[in-house]
Amino acid sequence: MEGPGVPIDELPAAGASPRASISGAPTRLARRTAATHGDLLNSRPVKVFQREHHFRTRGGLHVTDITDEVRQIVAESGVIDGICCIYSPHTTCCVRVNEFESGMFEDFAVLLRRLIPHDTYYAHDDWGRRTENICEEDMAFGNGHAHCMSMLLGSAGESVPVADNDLCLGQWQRVLFIELDRERDRRWLVKVVGS
Repeated sequence: MEGPGVPIDELPAAGASPRASISGAPTRLARRTAATHGDLLNSRPVKVFQREHHFRTRGGLHVTDITDEVRQIVAESGVIDGICCIYSPHTTCCVRVNEFESGMFEDFAVLLRRLIPHDTYYAHDDWGRRTENICEEDMAFGNGHAHCMSMLLGSAGESVPVADNDLCLGQWQRVLFIELDRERDRRWLVKVVGS
């Protein structure tokens, strides 16, 4: 049996008028939706809470489970119902939700290294050719492979729903920070938005 909510595809868009019947009069659903939607917006202010965490990675496809720290930040936020965004502002790292299991990490590392070997030519590492975004520190260590891995893995962050002031993760899901480059100082940010 469904609860008192309204299917999301039936909620009016922000600023839109409630659905009307063919005659032009609002339908019962549209009146109920507008009243419920308005009451929710007026009764529960939206909170925005952000934290940043700094640490040093071990390098070389190293995975760090940051789930407990993220859960603590969600608890501190006081957000009961909302969304939690976990983001790495580094191009050669990523945040992923997956199982924290050593066999899977071994398989994942073998697959990535087969697809993107470290010991091949990358134009990104060719200092006689590269003219953009040059950093002295990077000239000593080629990391073209790490940038290619990052492109394959997608964006640098994840969004996880929050309910009852906790992350809505599956039984085996964990929030993972994955270092694709060498050992470095890194940071990740968590923003929790909701009521």
